[in-house]
Amino acid sequence: MPLYLNELAPWERKNEYYHIVQLGKDVREQTSIINDQTKAMIASQIASADAVIASQERISEGIDTVVCGVERVEEGISGLEAAFEWGISEVVWQIEQNRAILKNILEVLMAPLDTQARERKKRAEEAYANAWIDDAEEEFLESEKLNKFDFSIHISLGMLYLFHKIDKIKSLSYFEKAIKYSKPKSAFITSYALLHKALIHFDMGNTEQAEKSTDEAISLSPTFSEALYQNAQYNAQLQNANKSIQNLEKAIRSDKIYCLKANNDEMFDPIRDRVTNLFEKLRDEEKTKSQDFFLQLVTKHNKLKPIVIDISKENFIDVSSWLTKERELETALSIISTKSGQNSYFDFLEINNDMAPHFRKDQDKLILELKEKCTSIIYDRHNRITIEENKHRENLMKYSGRLFVTICLGSFAVPVIMSLIALEGWERLWSVAFCIPIFSQCLSILVLYRFITDYSGAPPGWLVVAWSLVIYLIACIGYYVMGVSTSLKLMYHARHGRAEITSNRWH
Repeated sequence: MPLYLNELAPWERKNEYYHIVQLGKDVREQTSIINDQTKAMIASQIASADAVIASQERISEGIDTVVCGVERVEEGISGLEAAFEWGISEVVWQIEQNRAILKNILEVLMAPLDTQARERKKRAEEAYANAWIDDAEEEFLESEKLNKFDFSIHISLGMLYLFHKIDKIKSLSYFEKAIKYSKPKSAFITSYALLHKALIHFDMGNTEQAEKSTDEAISLSPTFSEALYQNAQYNAQLQNANKSIQNLEKAIRSDKIYCLKANNDEMFDPIRDRVTNLFEKLRDEEKTKSQDFFLQLVTKHNKLKPIVIDISKENFIDVSSWLTKERELETALSIISTKSGQNSYFDFLEINNDMAPHFRKDQDKLILELKEKCTSIIYDRHNRITIEENKHRENLMKYSGRLFVTICLGSFAVPVIMSLIALEGWERLWSVAFCIPIFSQCLSILVLYRFITDYSGAPPGWLVVAWSLVIYLIACIGYYVMGVSTSLKLMYHARHGRAEITSNRWH
């Protein structure tokens, strides 16, 4: 690698997408510009992405261009992640200084200072924002004399000497001071300064020192993805393939766009085969996860679909909205299957992190709606069955009472009628005794007994009267038993039907 001691390295210049990003006072405007340019840059990177990373269908759809919202840019270098480039590091530093966390730290550092010290720093920052570099240098140097513990002044001077005065030795000395004074206050800002120290060492050909600086940055801020990525770059140059791949993988898992960045980054050329293998490994992991997701979704959908179809055949409930949702789920499942067939890392990530969770959420929502509606219907039917059961019980009691009265009356009336037909003279009057309930039953039993024992003194007509009583009683008892058993059977089916419906509620 050539050395860049008295000039900016190619990676320190603004790329074509960030060319319009300039120092200025309006941080919000800078944030918006970076956001827009980042989208264009990523669109360009994905267009040349390896098929393992992004499929041609995905590239043609352009669905990965909007990945870096304004909110992320406002978080500075940690929010930009893979979108960070050294060419805009000065503007990113301006954004960092506007973050609430750093403002609070700097406010504590400025608290004991007098008005002159505060004004000096304010004028220095204003001159820098307006690109009045010589004036900014003068004011920052005076500010340093008044408050040498303010690490933000050292970082600003380091930026000034690195990108404008092109004095990398002096720039390195100021980043060393920033590291020293920021370490007790902020691990992240220390890591931030260490990345700039590593950059300068790399420009000077000290790749091992650059790797050590980024390694220290990682130890202070383990989730700092840009530190992980830059350490991977330097280890690739040193051909420490294992450590490079390990940290590159961590960076990619934090932000998938690092795949695009590494795919086009010449720094990884010494271990390019290992980088390609990493892309394939990540893709295969997400593919396996995607296949498991898809199987779970299909299994649940295959259970859900027949239920919706069966319910749709019933007339007591409107399921048109459920049928629509079920068809939408069917379409979404087909889209997931198509995405899976495109066989790229980004496609599988989209399935696992976006499409499958949304599909599962929609499935669960539909199931919940079905449960709630069916539970409501079951509860309503349960109440109706209970009401009808109570009505039936009341009717049964009335029916039983009436049947009993009818039998009693019939047991009296039939023998009287038959005696009037079969008997003559005073024998008819004798039958009046049948009109008295107790006597009538006793007389009937006595007559029956006499004829069974062949009592010769009884008139022939009594036999007819006796057996008519027996036949009628047997018939009435049979009718009574049939009526009661039929009623009980109806009550049993009502209860059994309700229990069966209840046992089949949704779980």
